[in-house]
Amino acid sequence: MDYIDAHTHIVFRETITEELMRFALREWGAPHETLLMSVKDVVRILDDAEIDYVGIMAFPARKLGTVKEDYAIRVINAVKDYADRFAVIGGVEANELTIEETRYWLEKQYEAGISAIKVHPPHMWLKPNAYRPEEGGLKQLELVYQFAEDHGLPVYIHTGTSAFSRARNKYGDPIFVDDVAVDFPRLTIIMSHVGRPNWIPTAFQLIRIRPNIVADLSSIPPRRVLEYLPRLTEIGDKAIYGSDYPGPGVHDIKANLREFLSIPIPREVMRKIVDENPRKVLKPLSRNR
Repeated sequence: MDYIDAHTHIVFRETITEELMRFALREWGAPHETLLMSVKDVVRILDDAEIDYVGIMAFPARKLGTVKEDYAIRVINAVKDYADRFAVIGGVEANELTIEETRYWLEKQYEAGISAIKVHPPHMWLKPNAYRPEEGGLKQLELVYQFAEDHGLPVYIHTGTSAFSRARNKYGDPIFVDDVAVDFPRLTIIMSHVGRPNWIPTAFQLIRIRPNIVADLSSIPPRRVLEYLPRLTEIGDKAIYGSDYPGPGVHDIKANLREFLSIPIPREVMRKIVDENPRKVLKPLSRNR
């Protein structure tokens, strides 16, 4: 079996910026050499780990001082010779752009081939339902969800806390994702990190009752998955594996996967989480070829 890692923050020597390098060294604690791997280096690592393809987060984060909307396109261009091994997750900072700028970057990223869009409330400093009239009526964010729904792109929404120094964790409550699920019923929402550690019961219940919300298990240490989610098998049809590599505490993509595979759940459920489910919701760049 080949596996899918649906949530990574892999960076490449070909695309890393000085700002992103400084941020990763300071906030992730990632080894310096991990941040300077070439695309070919990463492909060899994926081969060794028996990982078919990975999702790479390439969304903007001005508040953290890292990258802007063009970064996703640069990553796509860097990995295009291995289009079957990577899914690139782009995004826009809706509260930093005009309506016209938001539309422009969504279209540019879509034309380049993004596989999904990321909304990161604690890093972008906005509620995921900020488009609602009672939440401020941010039309740019409504456009993001509408664009994703119309173009068949899933949207990752970070839930739970972030340890990064400039994160605003009040925005990490998954209850705000409920509005998105209701208002955009054709949109596939990938709920990253399942609200860990503060809001897991809320996240779990929303995943159970909303048919368009999928659980992304990334950044939960594999040895603690069943501690956080003792009823994981109940959402086995709606959960996907992700490592968060090379984010905080995850410095070996193969070791993290192997530890996850050792979780004592039925093998048919494990197969869905690490293979079948992610293939349904996240397509690699080669889907357009």
